Amino acid sequence: MSESDAERQLREALAARAESAVGDFRPVPAPRFLTEPAPARRRVQWLAPVAAAVAVLGLVGGVLAVAGSGGSSTGPKVVGGHSASTIGRGSDGPSTPAASATSAAPAAKTVHIKLYNGDNATYGVAMPVVAIFSHRISNARPFVQATKVTVNKKPIKAAWYFEQSVAGLGAMEAHLRPQHYWPAHAQVHVALDTRGRAAGKGFTYDDSLTLDFRTGARTIVTVDDKTNYLSVTSDAKTIVPSMPVSLGSAKTPTSSGTKVIMAKDASVELKGPGYDEVVSNALRLTYSGEYIVGVPADVNSVKRRIDRSNGCTDLLAGDAEQLYGLLQVGDPVEYQRSGTPTVPAWDGFGDWNVPWKIWLQGGLLPTS
Repeated sequence: MSESDAERQLREALAARAESAVGDFRPVPAPRFLTEPAPARRRVQWLAPVAAAVAVLGLVGGVLAVAGSGGSSTGPKVVGGHSASTIGRGSDGPSTPAASATSAAPAAKTVHIKLYNGDNATYGVAMPVVAIFSHRISNARPFVQATKVTVNKKPIKAAWYFEQSVAGLGAMEAHLRPQHYWPAHAQVHVALDTRGRAAGKGFTYDDSLTLDFRTGARTIVTVDDKTNYLSVTSDAKTIVPSMPVSLGSAKTPTSSGTKVIMAKDASVELKGPGYDEVVSNALRLTYSGEYIVGVPADVNSVKRRIDRSNGCTDLLAGDAEQLYGLLQVGDPVEYQRSGTPTVPAWDGFGDWNVPWKIWLQGGLLPTS
């Protein structure tokens, strides 16, 4: 099968899954932007965040569009199966013969797990570990019990929170994070000894996985909605004291709360009623289309710090280029002093907006 055929089949599969997933729990917000499929020459990336947005946002009827214009997304990639280390609970070889056709119990259906995160990658301190399930599970406790997390080889308390998979990536997702951001400059190891364990009535897991990644500096972006200035600290030192921004207008407000950089693209084409422009140095923040971008057509609004964007955080071109070089996938962006609704957990990586006590309850499935 050629690479273009494989990519086409993946897009069709994601789109079909997205159509059935959208209405499972709560409505997906009308998108501000929509990403076009990646060119065929690019390597297939099952779970690059921009491709994920294609699957779901194209089906919920958004009127705006965004198309990659030569830049390459640097978001996380799926790992699992052959890509991750196996810590299997038994042999794949021949098993003991069944007693008889009449006495044998029906075989359990299997659930396959893939990880959104890239093995041996480096992320910002807010990056969650995201597990994607091929089928919806009904019992999360065996999965939780099979999880072990260490930071610099020492156990750390981290918890799973089960969410809908609004981007059509799978039947459901689980996100793993500690109470506070991951420690900076650390080695994180996650072991999922799940193979053969129950996933609910009639289901068992068919794989076990490990994930290793590093965290970079504790780089935190702060956007003040009252002053319309952006600042950046890294390991408690201010590296960007202030940059003027233009946020969303009253009709298309920028959501508040903590967001996480999902992907980086050198250029993106934004389309909507009355405009069509290519913006540079784009940092994606949500599935629904919020970015930090340099917008050449909105220079006056940025300089005067007037909110006129379609939900993005607009910067001067030079400032956007500087941020693009400083920040990485997984860095948190904290929007403060805003009266707009908080970005929900399922719209990208809005996980840090869920209070820890609520997070420990497990989301869609109880975990304790």
